[in-house]
Amino acid sequence: MRPLVLADLGPLHDVYADREVMRYIGAEDSHSASVEDSEQRLQRLIDHQERHGFSLWAITDRESGTIMGDAGLILFAHKGPEIELGYRLAKPYWGKGYASEAAAAWVSHGFAELGLERIVAVTHPENAASQRVLEKVGFTFEGMNTRDGETTRLYSIEPPS
Repeated sequence: MRPLVLADLGPLHDVYADREVMRYIGAEDSHSASVEDSEQRLQRLIDHQERHGFSLWAITDRESGTIMGDAGLILFAHKGPEIELGYRLAKPYWGKGYASEAAAAWVSHGFAELGLERIVAVTHPENAASQRVLEKVGFTFEGMNTRDGETTRLYSIEPPS
C-alpha cells in the first residue's frame, strides 16, 4: 500500500465508477458518474492525507504494481471525531484475502503508529463479505446505526491490552 497520487486516477476511476463495487458504499460516496467525480474523490483523499497524516491509500499488486483498489483510515463520515476503516477493491480481486490483509495492516498502523484508541467501521446490512473481513480482523459488532439516511452495521476495535 502507498499514498494516493493524482496519477492513480485511471485505475481508481474504474473502481469508483463500478456500480457493483460501490453498491454498499454510503449515498455520499456512491459510484462516480464521471472521471471528474472520481478525480474530486481522489483529490479529497489526497487532501485528507495532507491534513491528518492518514487517508485511504492505493492497494497495489506487489509484483506488477497494478492498483487493485484503496484502503485506509479516514475521519468517520468525513467529519470525525472517530476514525473509520474503509476499503474497496476492483472485482477481479474479491475473495482473495486482499481486503483482510489491508484491513489488518491499517488497524495495526492505527494503533501502533497513530496512537488511536478505537477504530470504527460500518457496513451495509447485506454486505456479508465486508462483515466477515471486519470480524476476521477482530472488529466487534456494536449494533445498527444510521448514516446518510441509510441503516448500517457499526463495528469497532480497540487496541489489545
